[in-house]
Parts: sequence; structure tokens; C-alpha cells
Amino acid sequence: MGTNLHYEYRNYLLENGNIADKLRLASAGKDLSEEQLEELIDEVKQVQNKDGGISFSVQPGNPSSVKETAEILALMSRYKSQWADVIEEMVKFLVSRQKNDGGFSESLKLDPYIEDKWGRIGRAHYPVAKSVTWLTGKALEALCLAEFIDEERLRRARDFLLYNQYEDGHWPDFIGRDESDPLATGNILLALECVGINSENKVYQDGRAALLQHLKDSVENSSTFDMADLTAVGKPNSELENEVIRGGIELIIQSQNEDGGWAPLGSKKSDPELSSILVFVAKKLNKFA
Repeated sequence: MGTNLHYEYRNYLLENGNIADKLRLASAGKDLSEEQLEELIDEVKQVQNKDGGISFSVQPGNPSSVKETAEILALMSRYKSQWADVIEEMVKFLVSRQKNDGGFSESLKLDPYIEDKWGRIGRAHYPVAKSVTWLTGKALEALCLAEFIDEERLRRARDFLLYNQYEDGHWPDFIGRDESDPLATGNILLALECVGINSENKVYQDGRAALLQHLKDSVENSSTFDMADLTAVGKPNSELENEVIRGGIELIIQSQNEDGGWAPLGSKKSDPELSSILVFVAKKLNKFA
């Protein structure tokens, strides 16, 4: 199950990627130089607002976003000793966005930004001012990786996820939504694993089985975007599971553009965020090769 990509991706991501994309590059094993890391921390400070959060779309001047903060905090956790003050402020912001039900939500300030970026689809899957399951998964994983020690808050987030799974093994984007969203499941499984949920737990097993089936269908439909969740499956437990992961890796390899990046389905232009995620996934799965 090799993950030898056809084209070099490092230069593409360094030239076109934002802070999160470059951090994923470093986490994928393409370590940045000390000088590049110093430049990166300066960039992080430029998009970190006074409340400690990272601005929406990682653009200076935008309101702070739980999504951006959680993603960057999770990636920065390997640099805890170097960036302790910045990380501490991010943690404080995330904690401030936890609701009474244990879930995490975005501020009302982000509503027009989400509308501008994703339109109706964004609002349907990414509402503001209410707890969002996949957003809670991202926040919980980031807090665990940052070694946040308030067990009561972690437990509340964990229970919010454990008790809101649907019968098909997936989760709704938010409580009260009739449809489950397979794209939420990978974020949630990673969080449950980080917070210490045993792999024998029924919620975890049902979610993992549902995700594997979704990934199998996505491979058959050449949905490269969905391969972002391959790492959430963990070590394959059977030859059938192995085939799904092999198929996903092969899809990643074969869909790479000559510039080193990957394009969303239906587009030819490489997208830095998708590209950095797929590089991260491909390199992380080397351990199962």
C-alpha cells in the first residue's frame, strides 16, 4: 500500500497554501526549516484575533472561527513548547465557544461569511449559534492534542457526540436535523479516539463501519474530497477494510495534478486546502503500508 505520489507537492503548497496548509505539510513529514517555522508563527499571530481565535478563512480582519482555530491548534500541538502562549490563547477561545449542551458553535458574526463562502449548502451544514457535531469533533480533538486539562468540559463534549449518533452510524450536522451527514463522521471518530473512547465502544464501532461504507462508495465515485477521512478509520482489521484504504490511496495518487496539487471533483484547478489535506492523509497512512 505505497503512497509514492507522482509529483512533488511541497513547492505548490508553500507557494499557494495558507497557514493551515503549511502546517499540514510539516505534519506530513516535510519538516520546515527553523526560518520557515518562525515565519509561520508570525503569520499565525497576524490572523489571531484579540479573543485568541483564528480569523475565518485565515484572513486578517475576519471574526474568529472555531473551525479555523481548532484545525490550526491541532496542527500546532506538536510545537507546544515553542508556541505555548499562542496555543494557550487559542485554547481559551475554543473553551469560550462551548455551549451548555457540551457542543461547540460559531458566533452569529460568522453568518454572512459562511453565506458568502458556501451559500445555502454552507448554512445547511454549518449553521451559527447552535452546536454543530463535526465542529465539536474538531474542537474536542484539538483540545485533547493541546493537553487541555479540564476533564468536565472534555466529558461534556464527548457525551454530546456519544448521545447524538443516528441509527445509520453517522451524525446529523446539528440536533434536530433529520439527515445524517457522512462528512461529519471522520471528524467525530478522531475526537472520540483522542478523548479516550475505546475502539470496542458501540458508538465508535457503528461510526467506523458507516464511514468505511461511505469511503467505499466514494472511491467508486472518484470523490477525492471524501478521502480526507481515510485516517479516521485507523488500522484496517480485515482484507475488505484494507481494500477500501488501498482504493482511497490509489485514488489520491492517480488524481494528483502535474503542479503537485489536487482539484475538487468537477474542477481542473488545484486547491491548496484539499491538496494539503490529501498529502497529510497519504503520508499518515504510510504506517499501514
